[in-house]
Amino acid sequence: MTEIKKNGRLCIFPSAFDSKETVRRVERELEKRKIPVFAKFDHEKNAQEAGLLLRPTEVLVFGSPEAGTKLMQKNQSFAIELPLRMSIWEDEKGKVWLAFPRMSYIAETYNLAMDPVIDNMQALLEDVAKSAA
Repeated sequence: MTEIKKNGRLCIFPSAFDSKETVRRVERELEKRKIPVFAKFDHEKNAQEAGLLLRPTEVLVFGSPEAGTKLMQKNQSFAIELPLRMSIWEDEKGKVWLAFPRMSYIAETYNLAMDPVIDNMQALLEDVAKSAA
């Protein structure tokens, strides 16, 4: 099985599917877990509307208000990191990738790295990526 690359702030994982199917699969994985998608940004479409070219690139914004609130109760400035996000894009060779925040890296800034909610968020992001890709 392919490993998730942890690169600074991000975790990056390859997909075996095209970008649209990968986005659909991520959405289905979140729905199965009853995690709401708050927004979906299609950067390729936005670029086209501006007369520019961009390979398929979408961002899903989602999360659990219960989990996020627990972290914000400990440090409200963590709100800037929420809701969670996952980016799905196609590179110049046609390979599709998923990227999402490396929660422990981000949480260190807020003195929340040892909070079990952070570990749960990281496990969720990794599981969704692996299941969808």
